[in-house]
Amino acid sequence: MDYNRSEVYVHISMSAESFAAVNVPLSAVGILINMFFVVCMVFSPQGAEQLKPLLKVLLGSLVGCNFAIFVCSCLIVFYVFVLWEVILDWITIVVISDLILNVMMYTMMTSVTCCHWMNMFYFCQIVPPQNPFLIWFKKNIRALIYSGLIFNAIFHLFGMSVDVAYAVVRLNFYNADNVSTEMKDEMWNSVIVNRQIKVVDYWTRIFCFLLSVCGMLVSSFATVLYLWRHMKNLEESGISSPRLQRQIKIIITGITVQAVLHFLCSDGILIDEIIAKYFSMAFDWNGYILYTFISLYSFGTTINMGISQSLFRQGAVHVWHQTLNFIFH
Repeated sequence: MDYNRSEVYVHISMSAESFAAVNVPLSAVGILINMFFVVCMVFSPQGAEQLKPLLKVLLGSLVGCNFAIFVCSCLIVFYVFVLWEVILDWITIVVISDLILNVMMYTMMTSVTCCHWMNMFYFCQIVPPQNPFLIWFKKNIRALIYSGLIFNAIFHLFGMSVDVAYAVVRLNFYNADNVSTEMKDEMWNSVIVNRQIKVVDYWTRIFCFLLSVCGMLVSSFATVLYLWRHMKNLEESGISSPRLQRQIKIIITGITVQAVLHFLCSDGILIDEIIAKYFSMAFDWNGYILYTFISLYSFGTTINMGISQSLFRQGAVHVWHQTLNFIFH
């Protein structure tokens, strides 16, 4: 909704100082942890569980997405406190800010997609198929996941191209001072067309994002319910061991936490966007609240991976033992 300055009666935003205070330490820790994950995946600790190729692709993509989001957060802080003083053109400042936000949004959506497919992979590995569709789905899970990742990459590349095109035509329009009126009108029409394409692309991305989250929630619920019943049946039969129960509880906790993170992140993003677009208030005009939502989601996903993935747990134990041996020997 377009509105005049006189209609704005509420101003809700996050200051640059508060944003830096929250996101800089969060991003620094997140970058270090994800670098550790990369080392664990490249140089697996001795005796560690070997990941299946498909799971390694999904896990590597998720680690890369989280790493990129944390780097973007650091770039925002650098841009605000350093480049802001160098770049005097406010239009250029707005364009750069929009592009960084779009990169973070696309990366976050890719992270959600990877989590969704990872959840579906675990669902197929854990829950026995009960109908012909699930049997077909499990049989073709590899082709479906690779096709989904390729479609996701093409879809997001198209969206980023739309965002870049809109940023360029808008920048050209506002910087066109010595042009004729006809040329100015033509440039403005180009801005309008690109803006309409951007709006369609934006809501298409939001729809796909929500569809992915809904699928993830359904598969998470089915997997957790099956594992919970399986654990109870093992306890009643008396053949369950404490180690097996602990492994099942870790899996249940990891799946549940990731589902909650997805739900909270999607709700936060939608609330932020709806308030900013359709309410007469200056809400999150600089995007810092939305940036922080994405960073918190990525940090939560990073911690959850470190706890739920046995490869990373074994890597942490290996590093801890090596550190103790170095200190005491």
